[in-house]
Amino acid sequence: MFSVPRVLICVCDAGQKASLQQSLAPYAELSWACDLGEMARRLEQERFDAVFCARVLCSDTWIEIMRLVQQSCPELPIIILSQTADEQEWLEVLAAGAFDLLGLPCHERTILSVMEHAVATGEARAWHAACSLPAA
Repeated sequence: MFSVPRVLICVCDAGQKASLQQSLAPYAELSWACDLGEMARRLEQERFDAVFCARVLCSDTWIEIMRLVQQSCPELPIIILSQTADEQEWLEVLAAGAFDLLGLPCHERTILSVMEHAVATGEARAWHAACSLPAA
């Protein structure tokens, strides 16, 4: 059954927010958060298919956001957004458990492709976890 992906985005920069809104809104239902507290509330109250998180945030760090998401929803793929996105940074975010690192600015096709792949991977993880549960 097809459904529109639900994506939670944690960015503070107005330019990044506008760019992501323009690229993703036609294809996904977007929710926004600017800090750890808002992320925690949204993750507790809603279901998401993917998370985009800026590497540079106003008050919290991307690694704090990653830990929160991994504790709350371990199967939820997290894409880190960066202005530099060099090789060392890519290795760092992958080692921390992120799904991918996306360098901004980038083409809309790239953002959509990463989102689609993340959502499909998250669904596969959820199905695998459900199939691994013992029968009642």
